[in-house]
Amino acid sequence: MSEQTSVRGARHISWKAVIGATLGVVTLALILKALLTPAGATPADSQTPGPAAPLEGRYAPEATLVDLSGNKVALSSLHGKVVILNFWSVACEPCRLEMPELERYYQAHRGDGLVIVGENITDDAQTINDFAKEMNISYPVFRDPGQRASTTYQVSKMPSSFIIDRDGVIRKVVVGPLDPSTLDQLAPPLLNA
Repeated sequence: MSEQTSVRGARHISWKAVIGATLGVVTLALILKALLTPAGATPADSQTPGPAAPLEGRYAPEATLVDLSGNKVALSSLHGKVVILNFWSVACEPCRLEMPELERYYQAHRGDGLVIVGENITDDAQTINDFAKEMNISYPVFRDPGQRASTTYQVSKMPSSFIIDRDGVIRKVVVGPLDPSTLDQLAPPLLNA
């Protein structure tokens, strides 16, 4: 009987070993697959966009923009265009540095369906108007009374820009100044889509 017990024990141990080895192989296979599988398309490119939120791959939240004459414009009215929603202020030095490049880019691509929206967070209409003239800015600039739009977009640093495609989906969020290479990388695929 002791020989039979040792055979049963050997079988029991061998099944434990087989199960353990199988789990180890499966775990290793899953880890290798995760490491070796190239990253797929980003959610913004391959899936239905999520609900409105100031995040890449999500529909752009609605915001009411106020032009320098006090007229209200819904951000959603720009649907069908590629929008660079740029939050800035007159006192922001990096904002000042990026504005000539934004203007150049606007002039070069507005015929392709690009709209740059300068959303000033802190200044009054007269200050914004004077500054835009001084900087030779022709793209639309707006005020953000009560900082509603900047709150909706969770802007914590300026400048901050949201690149929105023709369907109203945020494709890129850039905190800091936009430079020519970033614009040339981000906008053409959206303009050509």
